[in-house]
Amino acid sequence: MIAALAVVVALGAGASASADPLVPGYGRVAPVESPGMAPDPSVDYKVVLSATKAGPGDSPSMALDHAARLANILDAFHVPPEHRHIVVVIHGMATPSVLNPDGLKAHDLKDNPNAELISRLIAAGVQVHVCGQALAAFKITRDQMLAGIQVDESALTTLAGLQLKGYALIPD
Repeated sequence: MIAALAVVVALGAGASASADPLVPGYGRVAPVESPGMAPDPSVDYKVVLSATKAGPGDSPSMALDHAARLANILDAFHVPPEHRHIVVVIHGMATPSVLNPDGLKAHDLKDNPNAELISRLIAAGVQVHVCGQALAAFKITRDQMLAGIQVDESALTTLAGLQLKGYALIPD
């Protein structure tokens, strides 16, 4: 369902249409004619998204999809990769979104609607972190996690630390 969404790249000053969004199948972007404010390729975008909620039904977490949208928009406006610093911190009820097939089986779950999106985010250069305290609370071990996800001591310290380093927080 989500994978079938076509990504329409924002059309405005400095943007160009692209059939190949940075995060294909996710982070749908609607065209905006003559936007008042648009991404500036000379700006260093340092953004941290807090992902605390599971997605509705069998859909991915909205915070993860927002990370894909942000990456797609910045790419459409030609913000170079070295100016895109996007971090998603998974914690709270979103924590099971890090489960791989073995982890799903161990926790008696059937599917992880976030797995493909997380993989595509990582491939697009988005950092995906998970709270070590939340992993402990959900009894999720590292071998039950999807590849490429960084385990941090806590979401609290990661979110605070990144904001102290100049990252803008986008809560879910």
